[in-house]
Amino acid sequence: MKNKYVPFFLLLLGFVCTACSSEQRGLAELKRLCEKDAGLTIYKTVEANGFYNAYSSSGITDYLIEGPYKFYEFCDDSPSLSKYHLFPESGCFRVKKTNRVDGQCNERVDKALSKHIVGPYPEFLQEYCIDVEKINKPEARYTYNEQLDKWLANNKYSEFIRIEVSIEGRVSNEILGQYISYSYNVRPRHSSPKSCRLLDKKYSASIKEDLIEKTIVTHKEK
Repeated sequence: MKNKYVPFFLLLLGFVCTACSSEQRGLAELKRLCEKDAGLTIYKTVEANGFYNAYSSSGITDYLIEGPYKFYEFCDDSPSLSKYHLFPESGCFRVKKTNRVDGQCNERVDKALSKHIVGPYPEFLQEYCIDVEKINKPEARYTYNEQLDKWLANNKYSEFIRIEVSIEGRVSNEILGQYISYSYNVRPRHSSPKSCRLLDKKYSASIKEDLIEKTIVTHKEK
């Protein structure tokens, strides 16, 4: 008597082998992409106290509290109306680190930062605060931007993602620094993507954080 489960087992085995083969091809393509142009490249180092963030309105902690910069700018035409959003008004803004004694503290931001009882916020707020100034358009000489592109693999369901982060001259569009990474997800929404970091630590996402400070060096205090 034939085992009725054998055909199903063979079908399942074939499916698993096909999936494994598909993933291997995807990882091989990921390796090719990463070796092509992934990683951090600094073409030119410039000196400035801040920059225009064309990607996001966030950055107070990363740039002004823990980072070395005195300001960053951003534009947002459709901000969140949530009471928890720091910048509910549309337009372009310059967010600045300033001495508390100058009396230019933004009340909304100051209140939000004061809710944090662990470092680095209490130490920062003892001497400094954040000033938010509305501007007509970005004025900083340099721009930070991020771009994300997605495309399907040959099997039509696995997915590749390319992330490019760059620092550019705002007027000249000259690329000063660039970080590129790729990732591959064999089953989007059902599995975790595998990035270039899987192949080599030199592609670590933490290196992306070095891009700004290695490209835009703050003015030395005299």
